[in-house]
Amino acid sequence: MRTIYLFKDEADFTRKISVDMAFLATYKKIRLPKIQFEDGLYLAVVNNGNNKKHLLSKGMIIKEDSDYFYFKFPFKPSEVENSAV
Repeated sequence: MRTIYLFKDEADFTRKISVDMAFLATYKKIRLPKIQFEDGLYLAVVNNGNNKKHLLSKGMIIKEDSDYFYFKFPFKPSEVENSAV
């Protein structure tokens, strides 16, 4: 499975945060360390040829523990946009 990234648009560049692929492949959920969460994080999704941003917000958290937030991953890995380095 290829690496999937979350993106955050800044003023003049876009940052990438790597998703924990072992956890995603096993549980079909995104596990994000709390320290990396911030408003504006999104998955770049390609659906029927249309690019869209799937924003991750506090309201989308399905589970939380002392170190991580957990989000549903409602896409197939092939629907998430490939990222250039």
